Amino acid sequence: MNELEQYYQELPDKIRTLLKAPDEERIKFIKKPKFIHHVKAQKIFEKLDMLLDSPPISRIRSLMILGDSNNGKTVIMKKFQEMKKKLPSEDNPNPLEYENPVLYIQAPVKASLKDLYNSIFISFKVPFKSNETYAEKEAKIKHYCSINGIKMLIIDEIQGGTVGSPRQQREFVNGIKNISNLLEIPIVLVGIPSAIGLVNSDHQLKSRFVPTKIRKWDFDEDYLSLLYSIEMTLPLKKPSYIYENETLAKNILELSDGLIGDIIEICNLLAIEAINSKKEKIKNSMLRKIPFIPVSSQKGVLYAEEI
Repeated sequence: MNELEQYYQELPDKIRTLLKAPDEERIKFIKKPKFIHHVKAQKIFEKLDMLLDSPPISRIRSLMILGDSNNGKTVIMKKFQEMKKKLPSEDNPNPLEYENPVLYIQAPVKASLKDLYNSIFISFKVPFKSNETYAEKEAKIKHYCSINGIKMLIIDEIQGGTVGSPRQQREFVNGIKNISNLLEIPIVLVGIPSAIGLVNSDHQLKSRFVPTKIRKWDFDEDYLSLLYSIEMTLPLKKPSYIYENETLAKNILELSDGLIGDIIEICNLLAIEAINSKKEKIKNSMLRKIPFIPVSSQKGVLYAEEI
């Protein structure tokens, strides 16, 4: 078996089929959002699975997941929710759209307990009244979580709770405690590192939410494995072996500042360049041609392209 045959054999069936598609279709596929399986995500999935299996108890241990922007937190959370969605079965051939033991919501952009509670109602697609008391809202939240079999609540972008007056922030924190006590299910708070102040400001929350940080990627075996997984999603007719090209791999890591969102974006842009240039494989020299400017290096106004 030659190198090209080995490459084709390793590609997933869907990607191998796409190799026969027109360039425009392949580029369109590259641009579509897709989940890349990697070591860090698997470790988070294992932690979430352990929490999901916890029996209902008061003061249940929960989790706080922190990481820099564009480092994959939201993608991992949404993928976990998708993985836990109940599929049709003989007992229940037509599950409701939201029938899932994992409820995912995004926190409001500022510390507003009313908006937080309303986000839960919106997720369930149920009506709510703006003039209801917090106690009435909490009772309804417990009811809807119960009848829908909710076993975990994920609140993303939790750093929004640090924006607002001290009174609003205290009210927001107390609301999370009330929901945790009321539902007796694990709550997962997700946000950027500065959100840790939200938990540290309250002794009960601090003792209940175990903080876990998703670090930026380093040049190691896990990173090279990530590059391999990314390359297996790129419908290129020739192997690039970006995970074996140390210079290219290090340049991608440096340009991305170790953020997985940027790592994937750079690889996608390189793949598009490989198709447009008819090279059909990624080369280190293409890094100078792609329209990518890392946010971390922007000073003043930088342009990806000048016309």
